[in-house]
Amino acid sequence: MFAVIVALVLLAAGVAVIYQILKNMSEDGVDIAAPGSCRRNGCGSSKCAPAQEGGEAPLLTEEPNGQGKVTS
Repeated sequence: MFAVIVALVLLAAGVAVIYQILKNMSEDGVDIAAPGSCRRNGCGSSKCAPAQEGGEAPLLTEEPNGQGKVTS
């Protein structure tokens, strides 16, 4: 029984720590939305705001010689 209580306390502490980390990231302006979500304009809904131009990093495509090429 003691082990179950310890496990629940550790689980609750872990959830609280993750909540605080995400809360601090949100307050600092870090985008924590999942890929494909409306916050990243990937859900396909007409309700989503259009993506900001220049707000994302350029993509790298693979060249035949193994070097990355920057695309926009």
